[in-house]
Amino acid sequence: MTRDEFISRVRKELMEMLPEELTKGMEIQEITVTKSNDQKHHGLTFRKETSEAAPTIYLDDAYARFTQGEDLHTLTAELKDAYIGSLGMQESQKIDFDYDKIKDKLTVRLLEIKRNRDFLSDTPYMTVGHGLAMVCDIKMRDGDEGSWRATVTQSMLESQHYDKRELFMAAMDNAQLIDPPILVDMSQALFTHEGENLMKRDEPLAPEDVGSMYILSNAGGMLGSAALFYPDTREQIAQVLGESYTVLPSSQHEVLIIPDSAGIPREDLAGMVKQANESVVEAKDVLSDNIFHYDRDEKKFELATPQAEKGSRVAEPGRS
Repeated sequence: MTRDEFISRVRKELMEMLPEELTKGMEIQEITVTKSNDQKHHGLTFRKETSEAAPTIYLDDAYARFTQGEDLHTLTAELKDAYIGSLGMQESQKIDFDYDKIKDKLTVRLLEIKRNRDFLSDTPYMTVGHGLAMVCDIKMRDGDEGSWRATVTQSMLESQHYDKRELFMAAMDNAQLIDPPILVDMSQALFTHEGENLMKRDEPLAPEDVGSMYILSNAGGMLGSAALFYPDTREQIAQVLGESYTVLPSSQHEVLIIPDSAGIPREDLAGMVKQANESVVEAKDVLSDNIFHYDRDEKKFELATPQAEKGSRVAEPGRS
């Protein structure tokens, strides 16, 4: 059974399983949504004439389980329960996207333009150079129950009359408060599961104390690669290390900082990133295959991938 056939079967069975009081005046629509890194998510949206809420349940995981031998009827029953459970949540978490209501929840996300052509075609973004861009997220929930962000789309920008420049300025300022940057020595993070946040350090490390690899993310560890482009972050890292460094985009959630004194050839570093992106990092979390270098003396951030065309301009999807 193909995925489309599976979704159609689930849609039909859901209409039969749900109580009549829920299906009255309801239409279930099959949808495909483009997420970060142009990942396509397939699901069903439940629309009722009497409600503004339109819960969406994605079916990609259920289809994967079905292809591995799980029973379609059992999976559909789980999806039915998930939909019913979402109804109370929808009513209790109605979202007001008025600018004054969301401005203190704004933050930013870092993406590579060429991996997100479809996603960015309906998403306002701000280029930061070398084929990378920022989009604005609204941090709707962040806690023990998980993190949920809503990305500001072009339709939201227009319907809510957001000023794009004001939106991005507020998001960048606010990101430093709600998603503050954290820089830790990787050896401390791996072996002690903790470490000094070097972004709070006033004095540079002694040369003999400089490690070979550091992790830069945010306090929550979610989409923390954006911290690299917070104001003064790159300069602060160079001051703490006392030297220039290479940046490895290990995922959208974090980047690795390699001091020049580590002496690792750029070819090796670029190979590490490419191999990890192909075999370890989930497709939705990949940031870039490129590596970058920050020169402490010249205060210059540039592409450092061997044989890459430094002067080449990445074609953008029409809105920046």
